[in-house]
Amino acid sequence: MITKTYHMDQHYQLSFFERLIRVELKQHAITLGPPDKNLFSSTTAQAIREKDKMLQCFGRDVYGMGNDKQVEWHIQMHQYQLVVLMDQITGLLSPAEIATINELTADLTWNNFYKIIYANLAELLSFLEREFSRYLNLSYKIPITHWLSARNGFVNEMKIISDGFTAAQIDEQLSSIVLQSFLDFPSAENNDSLITYRQLFYLRRLQKELSALLINNNGGPDLAEKLKDLLLYLNFNNVHYLRYCTDSITMEITELPTIREKLDHLIFLQKKINQTNIKPGFIFNKLHPTLQNQLKAWLNEEISYLHRKTHLSAPGHSPDELSRWKDFKVITVLSVAQLGYIIKLLLGNGVFLNRNKTELLDFFSQFFTTVKQDNVSSGSLRTNFYKEDANVSKAVRGIFMDLVNYSLKGVNVAVYFVLDFFLRQF
Repeated sequence: MITKTYHMDQHYQLSFFERLIRVELKQHAITLGPPDKNLFSSTTAQAIREKDKMLQCFGRDVYGMGNDKQVEWHIQMHQYQLVVLMDQITGLLSPAEIATINELTADLTWNNFYKIIYANLAELLSFLEREFSRYLNLSYKIPITHWLSARNGFVNEMKIISDGFTAAQIDEQLSSIVLQSFLDFPSAENNDSLITYRQLFYLRRLQKELSALLINNNGGPDLAEKLKDLLLYLNFNNVHYLRYCTDSITMEITELPTIREKLDHLIFLQKKINQTNIKPGFIFNKLHPTLQNQLKAWLNEEISYLHRKTHLSAPGHSPDELSRWKDFKVITVLSVAQLGYIIKLLLGNGVFLNRNKTELLDFFSQFFTTVKQDNVSSGSLRTNFYKEDANVSKAVRGIFMDLVNYSLKGVNVAVYFVLDFFLRQF
């Protein structure tokens, strides 16, 4: 908080405006009639002279200071006091007058007088924002008129972005969450709300990036994924968006039939999020953890839960017994397609009696290798299990014939031909 001791600084240049707004205007505000013409013209002229003097001297004073810390303190002191004084003036105006605060007239009224004083303060603040932006305190609130001006621009841009999202068939809920973040801020009727420079700068950057995303995508099918990547990069830690992300992941893993596949998917998402670069110092809501950290924590909890669930549902084997088979594999010379087809034959012919095909295929993918893969994907094995391929069928018959030949050493020829006929029925 800026205190009165700051006003004693030899470079403080807002004394005229402080006295005018905090003392003189309060005294004049209780009068019922219009302002005195001489008072109106002399005071507004003095305000313009004070503003021009500050614009001329401020840079010289700043560059004459010893170090960056002093410059930062000086800039932020004036930034804070300008916003306070501007808010005190808008407190004297109605919402309708605030909405038209930049529309000055020659009318001899208190409202027009307030607007002229406000315009001079706004010019000073714009000067600080433009010339000394790196020294601004982004946690300070902005004047309500800053937000109203930005909000009007956002409304127009959001219509264009909304139409682009609709054309690209972006999920309606996702679109609504992103667009609403630009509109969930106060109107002129709510002058006490705290909108910070950080929030305003964030929304301006987000709006710019969303517009660029639509322009550069050219109607591509992957716009939704690019949008999610952008929101992660810009640290869009909106609570509604976080819930949208976790609900979407929950739906994705619910559709997967096995715990192993659920874990595979979650671990992949965890890797992707961990490896995503995040824009430093940029955040939608600084009161909440970053979006990346919240998603990582949620994924860690889900993965931990599934691991615990797996252990609880496993048979009562000792840890030593389980660790013995942890890395065990039956090494084969089969292809994935051949392995899938052989399982299909043995299951269809009644040699395997398992009723749950998914569990059976998961078992083989976990404990069997193929000629090219030490780790067989359960999804790939499942695909080949249901796939019909004449070449694979022929290759498997050849494997079975080799087995028969091996087992028939010393067996008479008649028996061989009977078995050969039987195998050709597959």
